[in-house]
Amino acid sequence: MRHAELISTGAELLSGRSLNRHAQTLARALAGTDLALIRDTTLPDDAAAIAGALREALTRADVVFISGGLGPTGDDVTRQAVAAVAQQPLVTDAAALAHIRALCQARGNACTPDRESQAQIVAGARALSNRVGAAPGEELVLDNRRVFLLPGPPREFLTLLTDHIVPWVRATRGAEPMPTQCLLMVSGRGESDISECLAADGLVAEGVEVAYCAAPGRVELRFTGLVAAAVEATAARAVAQLGGAVYARERLELAEVLGRELAARGLTLAVAESCTGGGLGARLTAVPGSSAYFLGGVVAYANGLKERLLGVPPEVLAAQGAVSAATAEAMARGVRDRCGADLSLAVTGLAGPDGGTAEKPVGLVFFAVADARSCHTASRQFSGDRETIQESAAQQALYLAWRRLQEYQEAKEST
Repeated sequence: MRHAELISTGAELLSGRSLNRHAQTLARALAGTDLALIRDTTLPDDAAAIAGALREALTRADVVFISGGLGPTGDDVTRQAVAAVAQQPLVTDAAALAHIRALCQARGNACTPDRESQAQIVAGARALSNRVGAAPGEELVLDNRRVFLLPGPPREFLTLLTDHIVPWVRATRGAEPMPTQCLLMVSGRGESDISECLAADGLVAEGVEVAYCAAPGRVELRFTGLVAAAVEATAARAVAQLGGAVYARERLELAEVLGRELAARGLTLAVAESCTGGGLGARLTAVPGSSAYFLGGVVAYANGLKERLLGVPPEVLAAQGAVSAATAEAMARGVRDRCGADLSLAVTGLAGPDGGTAEKPVGLVFFAVADARSCHTASRQFSGDRETIQESAAQQALYLAWRRLQEYQEAKEST
């Protein structure tokens, strides 16, 4: 495998104003190639710091990516830093300048010298066209290492990866055998629980590496090795061991998998939410084409709204409380009836940090999945801060709805 390093630049990435997702974007773009991201360094907009980081990276990596600092303002100093390392001047790329001028005209902006300065590249570098932004990327060779300069805005960064970097990586792949990777998306079980399941003797074949990536409500499980048969056999044994917790064999969100199942069966879904505050509906509607199966939902936080909008009986709220299986069931039945959906999903719980009791601690969440025949309820105790509990609850709700559809299919096939 060839090794790559990423140098991310920008004061906003270190001050907390912006979330830096470039390493994730780059690693995903390089997946399945022979170029592996091994280090990510984040720096302020400081030419000396960038130049120093580049010199260090050139001693370790085959390919170095630098993101950010290619714009028109005074703190965009990446070009100057790389030019200093290369001991080359900056020159104007004619095609990039023409592109910037055309873009300014199309947007009704004055083509100022600052904007035109984005057409400058390190002498000897190749400009990489940017079809969604102004500043071009750059490709050059330093110390027999490949260096790529990429714009910082996420959309532009991804576009240049797609248009230029990935094709180059694939075209220059060496003759060494590529590792095989099998990916499983798991929900309903925690990382440590999954690890214990995979610890069984003989489950993971020799030469197969196991990696985990946990997020609220799901775990991404990856098996990697040079012998394809061993990797695939290990993944198959893991699926058998984990059972219905595996919801996909590629990187997919639960909302997308559930949506595919609903669309394939011609079913509609409605949701009733309390503690997730709309997060469940947001996940469902983030999937393109979700209008084919998702009818809508009700976010009923106050008990009075649970009664008026969802028909939750006041005696249930009085006797069982808003955080209870009975309330979750009433919410699911109510939203299904009011929306005319085939399937409904409800969630109510305590996201914290306050409001918990010994009987009902913070993190306790109840779920319900209802259809024309029945309503199934479940509960989970989550840990973490408020945001983590809300994310975990929304993911678990999607998983329970997906599992309900699987149970329908399994029952159908057994008859």
